[in-house]
Amino acid sequence: MKKFFKPLPDLDERLNQVEERVQRARRTLEWRTREARIPLDIQEDFSISELQGDVMLVSRDGNLHDKVRNLIRSEGFGCDFPERSSEAIGLLKIRKYRMVIADYTRRMRGRLFEYIRRYHPHIKIVAIVRDNDQGQRAMRAGSYSYLLGRGFDPEQLRTCVTSAIKLNHQACWLLTNGERCNRSCVDDFQSDADFAEIE
Repeated sequence: MKKFFKPLPDLDERLNQVEERVQRARRTLEWRTREARIPLDIQEDFSISELQGDVMLVSRDGNLHDKVRNLIRSEGFGCDFPERSSEAIGLLKIRKYRMVIADYTRRMRGRLFEYIRRYHPHIKIVAIVRDNDQGQRAMRAGSYSYLLGRGFDPEQLRTCVTSAIKLNHQACWLLTNGERCNRSCVDDFQSDADFAEIE
């Protein structure tokens, strides 16, 4: 009985496969190199002394930058404005932050979220989201709170800053439980222990 062997692909086909693998490896290496250089690029472009620290807004929207900058400064904190998640991660490697406000309305920021949870779990994340469903997903993933859309009420952000940074709450109890922000955590000075008693 004859055995049938599958013929090997010809040499050109094998060379093409190897070239594709080499190209993929080269692109991955270039991407990793660019990512690793981001903290150095930031130092070169801005110098560490120009970075404000405290709060970071990750968004490309200039109007949102102005809105958040004015509010954060009025609360006595500095604010930096990386446009991409990779820049934000670079800043986190060279400067201390207490809160990251991440614009999720147009882009997913899962990589940034994961980096913060893994290496900086003390940093509070406030997600700017399209709708309540996306906000609840962000809360389940570990976000401190969320704001609805880029046209959010500035007073809600002020509440988040006070509650998260000044009063050091672990997460917005109201949003975690599907309720709307009513400033009770700030106005009534409720602690995490007070919220635990409510449950």
